[in-house]
Amino acid sequence: MAQGWSDYRSRDEIRQLQREQLQMTLNRAYFNVDFYRRRMDGLGLLPEDVATRDDLANFPFTTRQDLAEHYPYGLFAEPLKSIVRLKISSPAWLDQRRPIVIGFTRHDVAMWQALMVRLYQQLGITERDIVQVAFNFSLFPGAFTFNHAAESLGATLAPSATISATLQLQIMQDFRSTVLATTAAFALHMAETMERQSLDAASLYLRLILLGPDPLTEDTRQRLESAFKVPVYGLYGVNEMVEPGVAGECPAQQGLHLAEDQFFAEIVHPTTGEPVAPGHEGELVLTTLTTEAYPLIRYRTRDITVLREAPCACGRTSARLAPILRRTDNRISIRGIPLYPEQVEALLRGIDPFLEDFRLIVYTSHGIGEQLEIHLVRSANHDFPGGSRSQYLELTRSHIRRALGLGARVQMVDAEHLPKEGLTYKTVFRSTAPLHQS
Repeated sequence: MAQGWSDYRSRDEIRQLQREQLQMTLNRAYFNVDFYRRRMDGLGLLPEDVATRDDLANFPFTTRQDLAEHYPYGLFAEPLKSIVRLKISSPAWLDQRRPIVIGFTRHDVAMWQALMVRLYQQLGITERDIVQVAFNFSLFPGAFTFNHAAESLGATLAPSATISATLQLQIMQDFRSTVLATTAAFALHMAETMERQSLDAASLYLRLILLGPDPLTEDTRQRLESAFKVPVYGLYGVNEMVEPGVAGECPAQQGLHLAEDQFFAEIVHPTTGEPVAPGHEGELVLTTLTTEAYPLIRYRTRDITVLREAPCACGRTSARLAPILRRTDNRISIRGIPLYPEQVEALLRGIDPFLEDFRLIVYTSHGIGEQLEIHLVRSANHDFPGGSRSQYLELTRSHIRRALGLGARVQMVDAEHLPKEGLTYKTVFRSTAPLHQS
């Protein structure tokens, strides 16, 4: 972490700090990562040649495909003996065989935890709070950082993890939890459970809700604030950097304050890659500034947002991200697990070469959080892989569970019963209830 960092520095002070740290990152990447050294040599650049934002704009983007192509440790800037944590991300859909492996040194882990502490503190969370962390840790490993930061802050943790919404609410009452940290989908499910049980929000001790890792929409915020009668805040993270921790809201709810001592942000046109005018929407591109193990230079997040540098109503001067508007690719997230329709297609066709079409349906109002449903259409003139129809469906479910880390409901339908929206089998549909064969 930058020594003496303050969210109330002048913009000139912030830019100067970023220039100094950017030089450190570029030197680290040049001397320790072959991929970046080859790029700089090819451009005839040395790290010291990059002194301004315009200079950095001459540097090529780093993409998710680049990360996958250097599996497992090709982008590490530190030897494996210095790595204390590995994080494995889902495969880039362009190369199904290669997941993305991110490494963290002790410094990196401490930085991540400190960023979460900062986000807690800017929401007024203190050692007096009881923080209930309601994530499935096996599906979203970043959730551990909520725990670690609460402990570092001196707050009390209320154990809940993957239990049902009914038990979550019981713990919330019995333990007098003041902060709920969970996904938006599960918070909505808890709200529905409260209504079903006629549970009055006044019987809770909750004072705020903190949601991640998926973007928080205003509709979701309003729905949850109406149900729980407390403010709801969003966080932002990048799976290939830290998730969560890159940015988070303050009580003013006027955008997500970016940790500018750790990340240098650019907004570019998603097609041309050219910088966009300040205050206009575009794709967020991030460069790490102090990361030791896994420095990334001009990483394309694929998230569309707006970057604002005007001071916030809370008085902080750090730049703010607008809530993520959409993505430039077709990645979706289910309970914090990112996946691409192309990934699912590759899995399905690997099981059944006679698959003709499919649809992915994500629904949120039944069960715990978001659920995935897959509708299949296959040729009737060929035997089922695995033997019978039921064995084929179970084979498909087990492959999906092992490959993606989440369960899915799988059913066969006739072609005329597939959702008609969209133009191709790759379209992902969202629904408020499970879709059933008619």
